[in-house]
Amino acid sequence: MKDLLTLVVPLLDRHALTHRVLQNLNRQKCEFKIIVADGSLTEFNKERLKQGVFYENLDIEYFYNGHDYDINRYMNKMHNAFQKISTPFAMIFDNDDLIDISGIRRGVYFMSNNLDYSTYRNDVRTLEFSDSYVDIKDSLYTYPSIEQEEAKDRLIDSVINFNSFNYAVFRSEQIKCFFEIMDLFDNNDFQLFSKSLAYFFASIGKCKRLFNESYYYFIPGYTILQTGNKIHKFREWMDTKFWDKSCPLMISMASSICEHLHKEDVRRPFAEVFIKEVCEKAGISDSQYKNLNRDIEESKKFDSKIRQVLEKYKFEDKEYGCEQCDAKTNEEFVQSLNI
Repeated sequence: MKDLLTLVVPLLDRHALTHRVLQNLNRQKCEFKIIVADGSLTEFNKERLKQGVFYENLDIEYFYNGHDYDINRYMNKMHNAFQKISTPFAMIFDNDDLIDISGIRRGVYFMSNNLDYSTYRNDVRTLEFSDSYVDIKDSLYTYPSIEQEEAKDRLIDSVINFNSFNYAVFRSEQIKCFFEIMDLFDNNDFQLFSKSLAYFFASIGKCKRLFNESYYYFIPGYTILQTGNKIHKFREWMDTKFWDKSCPLMISMASSICEHLHKEDVRRPFAEVFIKEVCEKAGISDSQYKNLNRDIEESKKFDSKIRQVLEKYKFEDKEYGCEQCDAKTNEEFVQSLNI
């Protein structure tokens, strides 16, 4: 499986990869390539990574993209990082979290044998550490998989039953395309990134969302996305300076990918359900929103640029030969941490 998946690890405004993270990957003998995409204030001492003093089992490539002083710079870094990938699958892995390599392998196996799926994700849980034990919290996400045959139905499902896609295994060509679009429009809007990541991939294909096996462990930390007033809540989105551009851009992205891949016109039905959801979270009735038709018309202005990016990428894939491995429970993974 070593040539099938790349882990992209963004460093966000901090200088050290958490030793526990790389030590854990090293202990699991992670065979996947790791790209460390650094957005710290100054460049990391990469000799430590090159020498592999503590991480002899890991294949790590480091690059510095300049400081992630805002979301826009983060998008530029992720675009540049994903352009370095040559494996068919990729995953974003935050530098202070933990993953169970067996769970990721099972995701790669699934994606290798189910070409109508754009993403795979299994159980995502928060771990809290103390001196003597690790507390495993409940699953963060419990909505079922998005498996409708029609792109419009999958898209609407991803809006109404939103779950973060940050922890998924992606097809590399598709996630490369996504971050190029994010970078193209100088996106400094966190909600546009977070929501469009889900809508984009639900438009492309089915999305497996499970929560029955050890897979990904979220450990809250200090990142550019969590500090410095760089993000806003979904319920606040309509009142931000970003909304007037982000709303039609979101509509254009969803409608352009559905037209490009499936020849489906979803512009108005998506716009209606998307704006209804934003209004509902903001605590107002969608009947009070007077700009629906304007947003739909404005969205068409972005179509040509998005189509130009879509046409650069191949959305077809093939099956890859790899062996299935046994599943683990969350308890088994925590025991392997030797804490």
